[in-house]
Amino acid sequence: MSAISNHDYPGYEVLGNVFNISAAASFPPGCRIVATSGQIADNHSPQWGTHAEQFEKSLTNIQRSLAAASPHIKDPEELWAGVFNMTSFHVGKLTKEQQQQLASLARRFFGKNKPAWAAICVLALFPDEALVEVQVQAAYKEN
Repeated sequence: MSAISNHDYPGYEVLGNVFNISAAASFPPGCRIVATSGQIADNHSPQWGTHAEQFEKSLTNIQRSLAAASPHIKDPEELWAGVFNMTSFHVGKLTKEQQQQLASLARRFFGKNKPAWAAICVLALFPDEALVEVQVQAAYKEN
């Protein structure tokens, strides 16, 4: 069960529903907080890929990171339900089509959860092949 509460203000719902995000997210005191490092697509076969493929691979690595930090949580949906904040870095200017592809992937991974999300376009990432880097913070109730 998620410890996260999502919050929107009037007028935010359209953007929130497209990208599966909230204007803000909160959690009660006493939750265990997990922060991931920036995850990229370098450990997949095939490596790298398109912007959307790298975003998907980065989210897969995020799931692995959350599972490593929370081995008592076996259900991937429960892992994603705990995410309250995501920051993603994207090389270059993304087209509307690319933005929609990322939104679709976010909805698939997050399900009903809508974390706060800042997507930032940058000139380059490390290493040069990386087009996407993602980090999240999650909160889980202690068992």
